[in-house]
Amino acid sequence: MKIKTETILTFSKYLALLGGVWYSILWGSQLTTLVTSFINPDWAKRTYEVDLNLLNIREHSVWFYTGAMCLTIAVSVIKAFIWYVVFQLLSKLKLQTPFSMEVEKKLERIAYLLLAVWIFSSIFWKTYIYYLSKATGIQLPANVSGDEYLFMAGIIYIISQVFKRGIEIQEENQLTV
Repeated sequence: MKIKTETILTFSKYLALLGGVWYSILWGSQLTTLVTSFINPDWAKRTYEVDLNLLNIREHSVWFYTGAMCLTIAVSVIKAFIWYVVFQLLSKLKLQTPFSMEVEKKLERIAYLLLAVWIFSSIFWKTYIYYLSKATGIQLPANVSGDEYLFMAGIIYIISQVFKRGIEIQEENQLTV
């Protein structure tokens, strides 16, 4: 059983690294699209992972387009950072002593980053879509709820608190012995 758990955690660690690299490529592509849209808008339409809905905003308002792209890039940057923190967590995790302050802090950081993704993708984005439609009349699809990130943030935060309590119990046991 121990070998299987170690194998799964090692495999998961490299999947997390791949996730971090994927989202780094994604936000890099989004940043490239933003920059090239000011240099050559036709070329920007052919960049990797371009969102044509956002690119169409540029025709009506450069400021709203820049804001939308910055929100999109911010969400991708935070997601990439989450995956790198997960990679670090899995790299530092020792199955002999899983309850450590370092693991608890990384779990807490992941929870806060997930909360940030929810804030950017849900609250800010929905507010932005509202003001965009008021100012320009452009209706973007509001299919970005982001509520799953709030749910995951809550779960991960609870797990971090369980780890914190596990550390306290572990320290009490070491003092008792």
